[in-house]
Amino acid sequence: MRHSQLLKARRFATASTSPVTYKREGDQPAVAPRAAKAVSKVEGITVATYDHLGPQSSFAIFANAGSRFDAVNAPGSAHLLHRALVRQVPGDNVARFLREASLRGNSVFTAVSREHIVLGSEFLRDDLVDVVPQLVEQFFNTKIESYEFKDAREAAVEQTAGALQDAKTQAFEKLHQVAFRTGLGNPLYGSEAALENLGREDLTQFSSKYITPERITVVGAGVDHTELVELFKKALAKTQLPQSSGVQQPKQKYFGGEARIEAGPESEAHYVIAFPAAGYTAPEGAAAKVVASLLGGEPKVQWGSPSGLLAQAAEGVKISAFSTLYADAGLVGVHLSGENSKIKQAAHKALAVLKSLQNGISEEQLTAAKKAAIIASEPSDRFALAESLAKQESVDIESVTASDVQKLAKSAFSAKPSIVAYGNLLELPYADEL
Repeated sequence: MRHSQLLKARRFATASTSPVTYKREGDQPAVAPRAAKAVSKVEGITVATYDHLGPQSSFAIFANAGSRFDAVNAPGSAHLLHRALVRQVPGDNVARFLREASLRGNSVFTAVSREHIVLGSEFLRDDLVDVVPQLVEQFFNTKIESYEFKDAREAAVEQTAGALQDAKTQAFEKLHQVAFRTGLGNPLYGSEAALENLGREDLTQFSSKYITPERITVVGAGVDHTELVELFKKALAKTQLPQSSGVQQPKQKYFGGEARIEAGPESEAHYVIAFPAAGYTAPEGAAAKVVASLLGGEPKVQWGSPSGLLAQAAEGVKISAFSTLYADAGLVGVHLSGENSKIKQAAHKALAVLKSLQNGISEEQLTAAKKAAIIASEPSDRFALAESLAKQESVDIESVTASDVQKLAKSAFSAKPSIVAYGNLLELPYADEL
C-alpha cells in the first residue's frame, strides 16, 4: 500500500527538450509548490513580488536615482542621500523605529548603486504588516534636520574612505570613469571634497527630480503579492506622493581609454581590460553573460584549477572574466591580479583568448557556458533577488547562439578598450603595448 502511494506521488518526466534546460527521465519526486512571481502598478509605482513560500521575507523600495544621475555641480548626491534615508519623521522618533526593528529581529538597510538608491528590510513573513508602513513613511519623508544631514555626511565620508582602501574597488571605479566619463562614469562614492560641498537643498532638489512614482519600484520577496499591494496602498494613503518631474534619462555613451594608478613596487597589481556591451534591457545583453562564463578563469570547485578559456592565461596570476550590465549599457572584460612582473604576459594571453572568439566556438562550449551563465545569474541572496526584480531584466540566456558570441567579440575589438592599471606602473603595461 505504501509502495503504491509513493508511486502515485511521483511523476514521469519527458525527454530533454534542450541542451540547457531539460527534464530527467524516469521516476522523480513529486514537484514542490511553485514560487509565484507578479507585477502590478499602484499610483504609478511598480510593485513586484516573488513569493518563494518560505518563512523569511524582504521588502525594499528602489528608486532609479543612483550615482549616474548626480548633477555635474553636485557629485555625491546619491551617495549622501542613501545615508540619510533613515531619519526622524513628523510625530515619531527614529530611535523608536530602529529599536522596534531590532527587538523583532528585523534588519533595516540602505544601499546605493550606479542606478538605484534603496531602503529595505529583512524579516519573518508575519512582520510584513508592520514593515511596509514604516519603510514607506521613511522613504517619502521630505524633511531632514541639520544634525541628521551632518551625521549622514560624516558617515558617507567614512564609507568612501573605507571602500577606496580596497584596490579592486579603486580599479573598477576608475574603469567606469574611463569607459563612460559621465553618467555611469560618475563616482559611486562621493569624495570628501564633493560631500563637503553638498547642502540640504542639494538633496531636496535631487529627491524631487528623481524620487518620483514612475521611477520607483517596490519589491517583496517571500511575500504574497495581493497582501503587499493592499498594505502598500494603505501606507500611501497617509503619504503625500511627489509629482512626476518628467526627467528623461539620456542614453549612455561609451568612450574607452586608459587610466593608471600608482601604488608602489610592493603592492599587488590589478589590471582590468573591458569592452562595451549591451545593457540588461536589450536581448544582446545575454551574450555578454555567456561570454564571461565562457572565458571563466576562476576555479569552479574548491580544489580545482582555473576553468574556462582563460585558464591557459592564469600562470602566476589570478584572472577572471566579468560582465557588468546596466539598463542601457554594459561592460565585458577580464580582471587580473597578482605580481606586477607577471601581469603583462598574462594580459597578452587573455587578449589572445578574447580575440579567438571572433573565429567562433563549438556547440559544446556554448552549452557549457550557457549553463554556467544561468547559474551565475541566479540571485545569491535576498537582496540580489530584490534587485533583480527591481531591474525587470529581459536577458534570455537560453536564446544565445554561437553567432551571438562571435558578433559580440567582433564588435568589442572594433571599439576602443577601457584599461585600468593599479600597482607598480613601471612594470605594468600601457594599453598600446598589448
